[in-house]
Amino acid sequence: MLKLGVEPTVVTFSTLINGLCKQRQFSQAVSLFDEIVDKGYQPNLITYSIILNGLCKIGNTVRAVRFLRLMEERGFEPNVVAYGSVIDCLCKNGLLKEALHLFSELKVKGNRPNIVIYNCLINAMCNLGQQKEARRLLNEMMDNNISLNVITYNILIDA
Repeated sequence: MLKLGVEPTVVTFSTLINGLCKQRQFSQAVSLFDEIVDKGYQPNLITYSIILNGLCKIGNTVRAVRFLRLMEERGFEPNVVAYGSVIDCLCKNGLLKEALHLFSELKVKGNRPNIVIYNCLINAMCNLGQQKEARRLLNEMMDNNISLNVITYNILIDA
């Protein structure tokens, strides 16, 4: 593009990063992200979400949490989906305490957790033998008028 005199945009870079993530080339996607930031481009919420999702897919919990914080520092408020991705990643990697911390943070910021987040946490609690806590969270979910779905029932049956 540069040889043709066309300056790439954030959308161009986001598309490239998304393509790298779809090809499971997450380290290259993160490197490209770092490179565009170093060159002075301002990634948008979509770019951040793509990278965050990629980090979670490979289970890089430390970098995913750090990236969530970076989003906030740069003025992008992570949404429920972004929090959900990181909470799921933490739960799948046995980091329930950290996942619960993000869950609390999400609620303090006025966001309403969705069924996916509740299911991740309830599943992690059940897997760790914390049925009492899982039951408490299940009750909270129902108190918030979030209906159980097939996944929730399967988690409870397997517990």
